[in-house]
Amino acid sequence: MGLFVKETEYFGLDIGSSAIRLVQLRRGGTHPALLAYGGVEAPNNVTTSDSKMDQDKVSELVRQLVRENHVSTKNVVVGLPSTKVFATAITTPKLDNAQLAKAIRYQAEQYIPMAIGQVKLDWTVIDQSKDGKNLEVLLVAAPNSVVEKYVGILEKAGLEPLALEANAIATARALVPTGNLAVAIVDLGSLDSDISIVYNNTPRLIRSVSVGGLTLVRSVAQNLGLDEVQANQFTYKFGLTQSKLEGQVYKAIKPTLDNLVSEIENSAKFFTTRYPDVKLEKLVVTGSASILPELGPFLANSTGLPVEFGNAWVNVSYPSNLQDKLLGLSSEYAAAVGLAGREYM
Repeated sequence: MGLFVKETEYFGLDIGSSAIRLVQLRRGGTHPALLAYGGVEAPNNVTTSDSKMDQDKVSELVRQLVRENHVSTKNVVVGLPSTKVFATAITTPKLDNAQLAKAIRYQAEQYIPMAIGQVKLDWTVIDQSKDGKNLEVLLVAAPNSVVEKYVGILEKAGLEPLALEANAIATARALVPTGNLAVAIVDLGSLDSDISIVYNNTPRLIRSVSVGGLTLVRSVAQNLGLDEVQANQFTYKFGLTQSKLEGQVYKAIKPTLDNLVSEIENSAKFFTTRYPDVKLEKLVVTGSASILPELGPFLANSTGLPVEFGNAWVNVSYPSNLQDKLLGLSSEYAAAVGLAGREYM
């Protein structure tokens, strides 16, 4: 969703539920070069709020973040949370561009759970059938009210929004190397998790699940009778380790993670039904809650897929003295990197 003028300088901005992060890249040799990055914590619920006062607070946080990290442009590509975006792959006959646009708009009405007049609709051709008669198209729609909210926040911060993009699409761009592999990605945030399946470098399925780091912490607080601060410490210290604390933390969070696993399996089933000849290679995990101890083995055992933790900087060049610091932040920066790399990756 958006328009690019050739070679426009811009940066990527991820307004998350618990933090706001930015990344600026510049076109480089093999990989784009890192110019700026940074993040700031956001107070509880402020970024998800629809109140004018809270949106002004977000604008101020964004303005401060841009200033402190010496970002050299006002142009920005911003991510939209997958909870606010509808995305699906559809099949349509091969037509010329004008007819295709009409056909897609007509088909979109059958798939999008809102009136077409109430959404911003974007689409891109991602594949064609072997006989060349049909096209596969990724449809993405966001409610006008959501788009207006984000544009308002950015303009109040003195920025020029160039494009809006679903975070799950940006995350896939950052984490999945170019090639025709089919990969499942789980982005574990603090409030929600995104599940996407990427094939030939394009998400074929995106869904959001209301399981996140805070959900896990609250399960631990409730089951072990702790306050939220202690529960947070216990959750991220013991995680899914069964040998510590008699496995109490594990027992508290396992039912919630089982729901997430069930959604991953449903997504994989949907994908393999649609693409019976394509093998799902692995599960790539990212997001602020992905640092949970023993999460990798738990997901590998539960889904039967090899699990790896995504490196947000894998397609970015940066000074070697930043390596340890950047890798430590990797789980939190995939969306911001992907937004910054929209024209470069």
